[in-house]
Amino acid sequence: MSKTVCIYSQERDGSTDFLKPLYDHICTTLSADGVGYDADSEEDTISRIYDATKDADTIIFLGHGNSKGLYACVQDNFELFNQKNVAMLTDKSLFLLACRSSDFIKRFSLTNAIGFGHLPTSNEDAKHWNNEHSIALNDFSKDDIKLYDNAIVSILYNAIAPETISNSNLLYNRIKLQASMEIVKCLILHKDNPHYRKIADLLFYLQKDIRIQ
Repeated sequence: MSKTVCIYSQERDGSTDFLKPLYDHICTTLSADGVGYDADSEEDTISRIYDATKDADTIIFLGHGNSKGLYACVQDNFELFNQKNVAMLTDKSLFLLACRSSDFIKRFSLTNAIGFGHLPTSNEDAKHWNNEHSIALNDFSKDDIKLYDNAIVSILYNAIAPETISNSNLLYNRIKLQASMEIVKCLILHKDNPHYRKIADLLFYLQKDIRIQ
């Protein structure tokens, strides 16, 4: 029987707190082994994460990242996976919900993997957006970020299921379908938000920038 492990990076600034319902859903729906990294915990969670990774067939990562690594704690600049140990992720099915994880899987030629582009899921992320895709986020509020974050959780909550986690192509297409539905919802139901159009555009580029290889 295949084993699924969900790694959830809990940042001390609360920037990944919005992912907790998704983490709980994954652990329950997929009977996944959940291993979290808590930056404020004194437990040796890193060893537990690496041990779980070795035994896993499927790895789901929820947290921060960039093109060179996936973070245990971005505030401490502590990378959980990078060039030094990326071999631990080879020959596994990978779903990496982290900024620039699409570039990460491309850089290290990881197969049977799904990654994402830049995901401005916090106000700090919005500050470093640099007008990507010609979208300016300098005027984004916490409410705007919350609406975007909630949409991401809704997309993945409805896309991740036993039948999709075992089929990367099906999961990829299901995410695109759910993203389209969230875009429509944003355009119709959230016109009271002055930045609803930008939020819909961000969801469009979430859908466009997702990579499968």
